[in-house]
Amino acid sequence: MSDTINHGMTSHWKSQRGFLFAAVGGAVGLGNIWRFPFEAGQNGGSAFVLLYFCFVVIIGFPLLSAETMLGRLSRQGVVTGFGHIAKLGGFSQNWKYIGWFIAASAFILCSYYSVIAGTTAAYALEGLQGNFAGITPDQSVALYAQYGASPLKLSFWHGLFMIGCAVVLSKQLNDGIEKLTSIAMPLFFILLFCLIIMAAVIGDFAAGAAFLFKPDFSKITLELAAAAMGHAFFSIGVALGIMFTFGAYLPDEISITKSAFIVCITDTLVAVTAGLCIFPVVFAFDMAPDAGPALVFNTMTVAFGQLEYGGLVAMAFFSLLAIAGFTTLLALMEPIVSYLNKFYDISRKKSAMIVSSSVFVAGLLAVFSTNILASVKIFDMNFMDLFDWWINRIGLPVGGILIAVFVGWVVKKELVIEAFGANEMAVNLVYFLIRYVCPIATLIILVTPFLQ
Repeated sequence: MSDTINHGMTSHWKSQRGFLFAAVGGAVGLGNIWRFPFEAGQNGGSAFVLLYFCFVVIIGFPLLSAETMLGRLSRQGVVTGFGHIAKLGGFSQNWKYIGWFIAASAFILCSYYSVIAGTTAAYALEGLQGNFAGITPDQSVALYAQYGASPLKLSFWHGLFMIGCAVVLSKQLNDGIEKLTSIAMPLFFILLFCLIIMAAVIGDFAAGAAFLFKPDFSKITLELAAAAMGHAFFSIGVALGIMFTFGAYLPDEISITKSAFIVCITDTLVAVTAGLCIFPVVFAFDMAPDAGPALVFNTMTVAFGQLEYGGLVAMAFFSLLAIAGFTTLLALMEPIVSYLNKFYDISRKKSAMIVSSSVFVAGLLAVFSTNILASVKIFDMNFMDLFDWWINRIGLPVGGILIAVFVGWVVKKELVIEAFGANEMAVNLVYFLIRYVCPIATLIILVTPFLQ
C-alpha cells in the first residue's frame, strides 16, 4: 500500500495513548454533557437512550472506523482525502465533494458550538464568584436570558475560545492537540468522577437511573429514532472529518477498529455518566427533565445554589463542559487548518488564525440570534436553532451515507480490508454494516420524518 498511497501528512501521533486522548477529546464534548441530557429529557428518557445505544453500535462504530480508515489510506485531510483516493482508484473526481461537504458541516457546527462552549466558561466563572448561591428558578432563567440578550458577553466568550483554539492549533500536532488533550482529558474524567459522587449524595439517584434505563417501548417513533440517530452522529463526531484527519496521522500498526471501538464506548459511557450526574439532581429538586437546551444552565444552577459549597461544584461542572467543548473545537478545526497549511503552503500559525477568525465571524450569526437578530426566523427557527437542526438532521446523516456509499460501493473491497489491517472476520462484519446497514438505515430514518 505504501507504493500507491501518498503519505501527505508528515506528522504522526507520538503514541497510541496520545491518539486516543485526542480522538476521545474530539468525540466527548458538549454533545455528551449538554446535549445528551436535554435530548433524553425531551424524548422520553429511556426510549431515547435505548435507540441511541443501538445507533452507536450499528451505525456510529462502523462509520467512525470507515472514516479513520479513509484518513490513514489517503494520508491526507478530509478536504482532499476523498479526491486523492478517487484519483488513485480511477473513480470520478466528483467524490472529492464529500470532503468539502463534511468540512462545511464541521465549520457550521464550530460557528455555534463555540458560542455555547463560551457560555459554559462564563458560568464556571459565575460559580467561582458565588453568584449561584440561593438562586431561584426565576432568577436562573433570567440569568440565562441575560446572557442571551447580550451580544457583547456572548461575543467575548466566543472570541476567547477562538483565541485559545488559534494558539493550540498554531502548533504542530504533537505539541498542540496531542499535548493538550493528554492533560485535559484526564482532568475531565477526574471532574466527571467527582460530579457523579456528588449526584449520588445529594440527588435522587434511583429516579435518575430509572428515567434513563427503564425502557418504555411505547414512546419509540420514527421521529424519536431520527433524534437518537442525529445525536449518535453528533456525539461521536461521525461525518465531521475529525477521525478522517486524525486517521491520516495514524501509524499503520495501530488498529483502526479497536481505536474506533474505544472511542465509541468511552463517548457513550461519558454521555450516560453525564445523565447520571444531572437527572438525579433534577428529580431531587423537583425540576423538569424536559427543560430543553437550557437544562444545564437553568436547572443545575438552582440545584448548585442550594448546596453549602455549591459555587465550587458549579465551577467544576461548567469547567467540565468548557474543557469538553474546547477539545472538540480543536478536533473540528484541525482538518481545515491542516488543509490550508499543506495545500496552500500557509504556516500553521497563519492557518490557525484564518480559520479561528472565520469561525468567529460566522459565529456572530449564532451570537445575534438571541438578541439583535432574534426576530429573524427561517422555517420558524433563529440562526442558532437552524444551524443545529441542519447539522443533526441533514448534515451529519447525509455525510454518513456518503461515507458508507464511498467505502462500501466505490472503493474496492480488497483495498478496504487491507487498509483496516485487522482480524478478517471482524473487518468483514464492519464492512457488511458499512455497505448495507449504515446507508439503508440512515436513509430511512433521514427521509421518513419529512414524509409524515
